[in-house]
Amino acid sequence: MSGTVGVVLAGGLVVDVPEPGWCAGAHGGGLALEDLLHEGPEMHLEVATRYGPRRVLTASVTQYPFASDAARRAPVGSVDLGGEWFELDAAGLAGLADGLSGYARRLRELAGALPSAGV
Repeated sequence: MSGTVGVVLAGGLVVDVPEPGWCAGAHGGGLALEDLLHEGPEMHLEVATRYGPRRVLTASVTQYPFASDAARRAPVGSVDLGGEWFELDAAGLAGLADGLSGYARRLRELAGALPSAGV
């Protein structure tokens, strides 16, 4: 833990909560305690296109430390896949990384079948 942060809850009550070192620090205000979200910095995968860069994948670490569902209290990887966010545990993130590695190999094969840019 990197310390504590004061969070304004619904009704104006300020509560000091433990803040993990990976949290980027934006907690909002006027929340119910169970809606408090710790969120790490986002990482993005962007692809250069003829129309400029396009973001195709976004991920970060998130945690709802006071969620009413105890299963949601642990940090997870939150990944935007096609405009919808999914929460993945460590095994799920590793599986996604493995899938992306395989996909990258297939993209390289596809690129090898195309004429080179200088032709």
